[in-house]
Amino acid sequence: MEKPCPMCGRIEDLYLDIIKDKEHQKELIQAFLAGRKSERKFSRRENEIFDAFYDLGIQDFDQIAYNFNISESSVVTYYNRAMDKLTILLRKEIWFIS
Repeated sequence: MEKPCPMCGRIEDLYLDIIKDKEHQKELIQAFLAGRKSERKFSRRENEIFDAFYDLGIQDFDQIAYNFNISESSVVTYYNRAMDKLTILLRKEIWFIS
């Protein structure tokens, strides 16, 4: 650990860590806001695929396809559409909050 500055008493590493934590919190808030809005923007199936992947942790598109009785290519399509919509929402949130 570094010694504190004799003039101000700050430890540079600690100060930088605080700044990084604040930036990370801002990113989480932006993602949360975009996620809340995405529920209304996603189709029912896009929500189901997105939830299966992130909430249920099923990282295998083939398994998700089996669970929903649809093709793997359909799962990929729904997932990509959801991610495209979420990316647009995140960009809007970043612009709005910044």
